[in-house]
Amino acid sequence: MRDDKRADGSRNGNGYREKREALQSELLADAFGACMEEQLSFIPPEREIARMHVFSEKFQKAMEELCRTNGRLKKRELSRREFIFGFNRIAASLLLMLVIGGACVGTYLIAEHGLPGAGRDGSAETAEATEAPEEAQSTGAAEDTAAESTGDAGSAAATDAAAQDSPEEAAFAGGTVRLADEQELPAGTGEIRTLVSSPVLDREAESVKLTIGNLSEETITYRTDIELQVYLDGAWYVVPGTEEGAAAQEPRTVELEAGMAQDEEILLSGYTLDFEAEKYRAAVCVDGRFFGAEFCFETLEEGLEEALEGTLEGSPDDAGQQALQ
Repeated sequence: MRDDKRADGSRNGNGYREKREALQSELLADAFGACMEEQLSFIPPEREIARMHVFSEKFQKAMEELCRTNGRLKKRELSRREFIFGFNRIAASLLLMLVIGGACVGTYLIAEHGLPGAGRDGSAETAEATEAPEEAQSTGAAEDTAAESTGDAGSAAATDAAAQDSPEEAAFAGGTVRLADEQELPAGTGEIRTLVSSPVLDREAESVKLTIGNLSEETITYRTDIELQVYLDGAWYVVPGTEEGAAAQEPRTVELEAGMAQDEEILLSGYTLDFEAEKYRAAVCVDGRFFGAEFCFETLEEGLEEALEGTLEGSPDDAGQQALQ
């Protein structure tokens, strides 16, 4: 009898402890929700944020790179061309130092000991020795400038060649997409800015929000028939919308006054998407010129699988329920 009573008391104690822990968890969840609502109430709406401050294009690119690499900066590897160019610059610098050193030593010897037939001839030789380093320096600077301009032209030509070699149509998400008319689209200028609400979207997101800002002193106009484009094999392609999506969104022209910003929502349910694609962009026509704001969909984090394995090892019953769900 005593053993039975002890067993009943142990079970009652465990039940009370579980109820108490469940109640504490519920109270903590309510307190956390109240705190979050209070903190979020101090954050102004996105339209006010876009009006107060506009992030530079350099900052947006840096943030996109951080989000794409999960906070890890990629190590940049030198190409063969960059290595050769850097080696040539070092060699040219060493040669220039030797020439300057030789000229200085020669000038010192001439000044101390003199040369046969000194006078007019000696002064001419000294002048030539002094001018030699300046000529070498100007020649090295000209070669550096020419090499840099050649590198920029080569990268631009490579981008144009990749777009020209891309096919007019490509397979995407069980269908086909056509090549975009313009491949290089700026995110903005000194007077117009475009950006998405989040450069990395959740795969379950229902829409993507595009903000258009007018930093000029005049009214601008833009079209609401915003194109959704995907980056495939080094080129941008237009993602076609479904019939339901086209019927839900009627294109119109919107006037945006000076110093104002406007949000446009792109419903993702109107498109057939592939979340494994490298990146997307929203292309909008503002005053007859197209601008593009890039974004991508999130990928599984590296530590997610380890955390899941640890959860399964700690609670077999919960693991079975998660597998059924």
